[in-house]
Amino acid sequence: RSGDVMVTGYMFDMWKIFEDFVTIALSESLNRLGWQCQLQAPLYLDEQHRIAMQPDLLCHRGAGQTAVVDAKYKAERPEGFPNADLYQMLAYCTVLGLREGHLIYAKGNEEGRVHTVQRSGITVHCRALDLGLGTTALLRQVDQLTIRVAKTGAADGEE
Repeated sequence: RSGDVMVTGYMFDMWKIFEDFVTIALSESLNRLGWQCQLQAPLYLDEQHRIAMQPDLLCHRGAGQTAVVDAKYKAERPEGFPNADLYQMLAYCTVLGLREGHLIYAKGNEEGRVHTVQRSGITVHCRALDLGLGTTALLRQVDQLTIRVAKTGAADGEE
């Protein structure tokens, strides 16, 4: 309350709402393709298990098929997605022994990018969901993303 005017409002953690939407929608979509997904899967960066990390979504299908996804609701810089997110995904992929990982952003100026890390064989896919779409179109976009994640998580020679 300030002066004679009373205002009621709500505050939302938009990053949490976005992360929950992406991980649940993507998980449900991948489940329909036979994948099993875990939200906030506990991992450790180091062999001593002192440095904990939790990707937003870790999915498995069959032997040797794994995909890792992290959702990011944040303002991008004028030059693109934040580097720290790429380092985080690189750590996930390294620990999991994966060649590819996925960062999912709310659409801003950046449509999406693919970064291949030198001398590692690891590729990080940065994709953007358009939250300005209607529900049906947004869920269709999630399903399209699911196909990309499933393809990159496939074992060699599988699609």
